[in-house]
Amino acid sequence: MKKQIMAMSLALVGASALAGSGEVHWDYEGDDGPERWGHLDKTFSACLDGRNQSPIDLTSSLDADLPELDFYYPNTGYLLEENTGHAIQEVVRPGNVVRLQGREYELKQFHFHSPSEHTVEGRYYPMEVHLVHQNEAGELLVVGLLFEEGNHNETMDQLPSFRAARGEVPKEQGFDYNELVKDRKDYYLYNGSLTTPPCSEGVRWFVMKNPIEASPQQIQHYHDLLGFDNNRPLQPTNARIILE
Repeated sequence: MKKQIMAMSLALVGASALAGSGEVHWDYEGDDGPERWGHLDKTFSACLDGRNQSPIDLTSSLDADLPELDFYYPNTGYLLEENTGHAIQEVVRPGNVVRLQGREYELKQFHFHSPSEHTVEGRYYPMEVHLVHQNEAGELLVVGLLFEEGNHNETMDQLPSFRAARGEVPKEQGFDYNELVKDRKDYYLYNGSLTTPPCSEGVRWFVMKNPIEASPQQIQHYHDLLGFDNNRPLQPTNARIILE
């Protein structure tokens, strides 16, 4: 039990660090909103001065022979769900990786933005989830999955917040995050940044082309958990090339 608690504590520390700084107050609106992030603290300077910032509009892409993302998520199940004040975040068990060109990036956490942060040819989606991975060298690889309104999504119903809304206790084996990436191979690739302070650059972004369906009620439920839009405005593409 002590080892499990320690492992979860370390996972939380790592996940919080990836999600952005918890020491300096920032927000999605008002005086501490996105336009001011770069002025709130010197460690947030990339939010103001960075040239490879995220999110962006995924347009004018270049066809390329892109490598396949190999998702290997064997240790699904219990997640620790946290409302960080900026997003609804799910901390996952260790041992789940995505493999790319012989390198492994471990899934640390995933979190939701509503509406979407990325756009495709100028189109916003009602929700986006970011699966944040990191390799042993500390390099970040983020998989973005867009949501569109459609059929009820039974997989989403197993997330802790949905079970709590029904008065149910979250099940330890209740959520299989393989379902998020199932049958999704095609993607947009570009070099970007974290979309929250400190807006660190050097993040490899893989935004999957095939959206996930969820009912309007499910999407609204996640938006209501925060009570406000938590998407950073689009950033200039500058000289970057978007591959697909």
